[in-house]
Amino acid sequence: MTPTFQTGKDFEFLITPGDIKIKPEDFDNLMTPDSIAWTKVIKNEQTFYQVGIDEFSYSQGTPGIQMIFNAEMPFEKARQIAEEVSNKLIKYTGQEIEVLFVPTDGIS
Repeated sequence: MTPTFQTGKDFEFLITPGDIKIKPEDFDNLMTPDSIAWTKVIKNEQTFYQVGIDEFSYSQGTPGIQMIFNAEMPFEKARQIAEEVSNKLIKYTGQEIEVLFVPTDGIS
């Protein structure tokens, strides 16, 4: 299956390197797209960013920042968001930023 036919249930993205430093007050504006209207939503003490009927969230860990999408989000929409976030992070940090595609089949 090629990524363009996949939806959020099939993949995640990992933004690397793992040592990206983002000030808390800058996080929302850096980690959201400029081309798609978004709303910050808190559910069960976790932050989600709603983009139309879809949403995504983040989890930070040693390898990097994990982007997790709702099951129905089309790959192209997720890719667009990740590219915009990556470009903003490059400008913000001055670091080389890489977004890795991570298939979720077999991941529990």
